[in-house]
Amino acid sequence: MPSSVEDSADSNGPGPPEGIIPMVLTSATQEHFGCVADEDVTVENPYKLLQKDDILEDMKTKAAVSDFSPVKQLILDYPESELLLVYDRDFTYGQLFYLVVTPEVKERILNPPETESKENVIEEIKTPEPREWISLGSEKEIEEETMKETRGKLKYKFSRVRTKFGKPVSLSDRNVMDAKDGCVECASYQDRRFNIKLLERDCSVQAIPLLQSSSAQTQWKFMRNNCTQYTPGVLSKEEETAPRPSLSDFCNSVTNRVLHALQQEEIMNVFKDDWMALGTETDDLDWSGKVSDVLMLNQAFSDPTYSQDMEISCMHWHPTINSVIAVAMTEKKTQQSIGSTGPLIVFYSFSDPTHAKVLLECPDEILAFEFCPSDPNILVGGCINGQVVLWEISTHAVHLHPVQHGHKHTETVKTGMLGIEDKHRKAPLVRYSAMSGVEFSHKAPVTDVHWLPQTFEVPLVNMERNGDYAPIRFSLYPFANNNTTTTISESGGEASALTPDYSQLQINSGKAQTPVPDINTKVYIGTQDGEVVYSEWKMEKNDLDQLLSPKPLHLFRIHPCLVNTIERSPFYKDIVLTGTSLFGTSNIAIWKEGVLDGPIFLFPSLEGLATSACWSLTRPGVFFVSKGDGKIEVWNILEKTEEAVHVQEHMSNGKITCIKPWTVTSKQHFLAVADDLGIVRIFQIPPVFYIASRNEKVNVGKCIDIQIQRLNDLLKRKELWESQAPATEEQKKTESEKPTTPTEEQDEMKEYNNFLLIEENILKGMGLTP
Repeated sequence: MPSSVEDSADSNGPGPPEGIIPMVLTSATQEHFGCVADEDVTVENPYKLLQKDDILEDMKTKAAVSDFSPVKQLILDYPESELLLVYDRDFTYGQLFYLVVTPEVKERILNPPETESKENVIEEIKTPEPREWISLGSEKEIEEETMKETRGKLKYKFSRVRTKFGKPVSLSDRNVMDAKDGCVECASYQDRRFNIKLLERDCSVQAIPLLQSSSAQTQWKFMRNNCTQYTPGVLSKEEETAPRPSLSDFCNSVTNRVLHALQQEEIMNVFKDDWMALGTETDDLDWSGKVSDVLMLNQAFSDPTYSQDMEISCMHWHPTINSVIAVAMTEKKTQQSIGSTGPLIVFYSFSDPTHAKVLLECPDEILAFEFCPSDPNILVGGCINGQVVLWEISTHAVHLHPVQHGHKHTETVKTGMLGIEDKHRKAPLVRYSAMSGVEFSHKAPVTDVHWLPQTFEVPLVNMERNGDYAPIRFSLYPFANNNTTTTISESGGEASALTPDYSQLQINSGKAQTPVPDINTKVYIGTQDGEVVYSEWKMEKNDLDQLLSPKPLHLFRIHPCLVNTIERSPFYKDIVLTGTSLFGTSNIAIWKEGVLDGPIFLFPSLEGLATSACWSLTRPGVFFVSKGDGKIEVWNILEKTEEAVHVQEHMSNGKITCIKPWTVTSKQHFLAVADDLGIVRIFQIPPVFYIASRNEKVNVGKCIDIQIQRLNDLLKRKELWESQAPATEEQKKTESEKPTTPTEEQDEMKEYNNFLLIEENILKGMGLTP
């Protein structure tokens, strides 16, 4: 019998009878064979005859993915042309369906034998008579522990406008994010201003033998009311007056155990707190009682209809639905596939990883897109031709939520630009709501997009005026207002209250607007040539009272080539992570807002092509780096700065294009990995990489301060060396020929040793050295 059948039988008791195989059928398989639960098959009509040829064709098409692959040999050995599938609503054999694989059992189920007369089977059952209740005082304790109402009940009054009296009630669906009519959810929360201090607690202790709790795999379907009456156990007079052993007998009985305990104390420290030291003295630990540092594969998303010969350029988790992720599909540059579906944004869900849930139609390849923070049903994307596209998916959001048992989506969508028939595409195709005109769009591909508060209008830096730069990524300082959305205006008639008319979007005039004071207007920009530009996007007036974009404050040439990552730390808003790659050579840098002398961390050149990097959402000092050869590196600036603390290979068969972390619960953290094969893999992050150490955020802040101080000392030394350097070539030649005196060498060595001593004292104070 296949392994899946054995596992199902073991988990539900003794197992099914011979000739009956419990089956797990997905919703797609149920629809294909016409056996959808509670629709095609019900409790009244649970039988469905399946053609043997159809099952063999399904196994041939899907191979190991087919639901019938575990019982392939039993189906091949079945002599008849039709197999019986039975809908088991009560899960008698542990699954929702079971398959009959012998003709005898099939005949016995479809044509059961006639049962004997009930009069000959049913025996007389005597009803037991209730016994008289004898009270022993336990009802008093039950009365004391019973909850009783001690205060009056609260009264709530619900009213309605008089003009609506007598009118029929109209019910309709509404987005929970909308609160235009004042009806909002009253969710419970903990009031930190109110706290009840526990002054006294009534506890009891009783010395009893150790108890053992065990369970069996038995489902208790019938409830029964029972009661228990108990009495305290007391010692009799004979037991109280019985002679007790002497002290010498006690000492003789425990001497061997005391000597054994003293011997163990000499061997190991028995007073060590094992709980506090758990996991602090081990690095690479396995599953046999030790902590693991391996990223485990949890799920893989791939729809062959839309991911064939495609690669993923951008990826984002849904802001409000934890089980949904959106990816931008673009055609590979190396080949042109015949019958390609074209560029799309595909939504996947954990409930069905092999089929797309929603498709967003794209006019051209999308290199970057973002969800609106204030309304997750609105997305904006940047095209390779420079246009900006807007989507509104509120009418199709129902497809993104997990499907309840016994329900399915029956909505059909008209055939769009993909040319795919409706019966072959279950995911709805959503057309874009608005798109910028070509004459008003960017002249180069849009590689990065960001949302701004609705009260802001930001002129970005004009690169043509300030130099020949090709910006790829940029990062603005996070604003205090979290309700971020674009500012739009509508013209020409009244727009619908439910669906805005995005075709009438206009840019508001900035003449009457007032600049907001005390706002950080600095921006980090990464260019195609590997430059990191730190500039100001606030407009400046010239002598003619004209507003112009300012020149960049600083320009750093740290990276060898294209900057593919600029990301701010989720714990420190003024800390920025940048990364780049160039044909096998790449490096990573960490910058601090306000430090204009260079990066505070510059990690060494990484082997292989670094395609993306991202911060950890729970640990301030940890970040992840993806490689072009399918590797993932984990870095921790508190442990090592010269190499990664963990490298995991074979994360993907192709080149990893982007990675995104996500936190579902406090004990479930995911890392999404997308590649150039159109596949998204979800890996579960081990606890060693998401559980922060004690005072980790404080230690990271101290480490950053030390790096800034070290950078300042290095610059001062550099200025000192340049001031002491000879001014002419003759002086340089003279100084090179002049022998160095022992006194100068001793002074330099003494100054260097003092610097090492200060560094060691600072690291010891932070607890970073043994």
